[in-house]
Amino acid sequence: MKQSSGSEIGTQFFALDDAQLRGIHWRWTLIAALGDYLDAGSIVAGGASLAMWVALFHLSPSLIGLIAAFSANGISTAVGAFIAGRLGDRFGRKFIYSVDLLIYALGVLIVIVAVNATMIIVGYMVVGLAVGADVPTSWSLIAEFAPRKARGKLMGLTNIFWYIGPIVILLLSLAFAPLGITGVRLVFGSLFVVAIIAWFLRRSLLESPRWLYNQGHPEKLDEAVAKLTQNEPSTQMSGISSPKSVKQGGGFGELFSKRFGKRLLFITPLYLLWGIPAGTYGFFLPYIFHTLGAHSAASSDFLEILWFASAIVALIVVFLPLNDRVNRRLLFAISAILCSAAFLLLVFFPISNPTVAILNVLLFGVGQGIGLWPLLRIWSVELFPTEIRNTAQGFLWAIMRLGLGLWSLFLPAMTKALGFTPVAWMLGLMFIYLLVVGGIWGPKTEGVALESI
Repeated sequence: MKQSSGSEIGTQFFALDDAQLRGIHWRWTLIAALGDYLDAGSIVAGGASLAMWVALFHLSPSLIGLIAAFSANGISTAVGAFIAGRLGDRFGRKFIYSVDLLIYALGVLIVIVAVNATMIIVGYMVVGLAVGADVPTSWSLIAEFAPRKARGKLMGLTNIFWYIGPIVILLLSLAFAPLGITGVRLVFGSLFVVAIIAWFLRRSLLESPRWLYNQGHPEKLDEAVAKLTQNEPSTQMSGISSPKSVKQGGGFGELFSKRFGKRLLFITPLYLLWGIPAGTYGFFLPYIFHTLGAHSAASSDFLEILWFASAIVALIVVFLPLNDRVNRRLLFAISAILCSAAFLLLVFFPISNPTVAILNVLLFGVGQGIGLWPLLRIWSVELFPTEIRNTAQGFLWAIMRLGLGLWSLFLPAMTKALGFTPVAWMLGLMFIYLLVVGGIWGPKTEGVALESI
């Protein structure tokens, strides 16, 4: 399938879109995907350490909700994404990369040396601002250099890192548990080290070739093509002219225009209704299973590891080999059905039953890995053009994490007063919405060049 001949800019990207998938694509994606590792790692580190902070600083349920609401799992991430999304379109993807992980490292450092609840909240907020800026930018960058027939595969790698981060953090939490609060600080110390390493590695990345072309730098596009294609004879490019006018990015005005408004209306509720269940388990799973399910802290950590590991298996076995070649709506629908079943199961059976708990995390883990979460990432970068792609990612992340933050404010008190059954009903119904809307109207974009979507 060729790109639309009606797109003047699209014709400049044949070399990138039709390039063979090479090691450099995987390497650049891996470096960018470290942001996903740090995002999910910080969420789970916050959740895994929650019981320790509660005991150390005598936190009330309302204060627990406040910490969760303003952490990397919630409102501070929304603010970072909203601001940095627009800046990434205005000044480039590497502009965000130059500072965001240094801010992340600062936030983690505040948590490491925290001596009261206020420092915990401030540290979590700073971390949230940084990951809100980083992850949407990473997705834009990956989509803009990926070959069209491997874009989903490379984007899927970001999901794998989003799941690897929590597994590593949980294993470290278990290993350092005998050290008490010192062990918690060591877990956050590991995130500090990874953030500094990732910041250093990203200095070697090139700016997005599509963004550079829109800014009137075709010679930079030549450089990116040479690196990514290794001068394949069938894809060599020369004499690329500048676009007739430099595109600085249409901003929020264009994002909410008639042209893109329907796309935004489609993807935004999907993002929000996915983010609430995922964030609930990402931050609160140990708390839920330990306090409501009568499971030990160690077994709660095991269940969370099983949740993430099952998602990785589903990604590797099903999503990565299939998503660029089959109807993505089918993958999305199957994924949503399994995730919905995971929570409706808890409506009828007690969460304290070990078999029920294991089935819950397996259905949710395998379900999301088959297609739901990776496809939402892919559709969100595909549905908007380069000049507003980062703005769109930032907006979507802001809505998702803002909604999750508000939900987190009330979740501890709500589960304490009513139990988990009403929560399970709500989460299950969210996935029913995802099944209907995404399964029927999800865009058929597999193998299509960005400018043709």
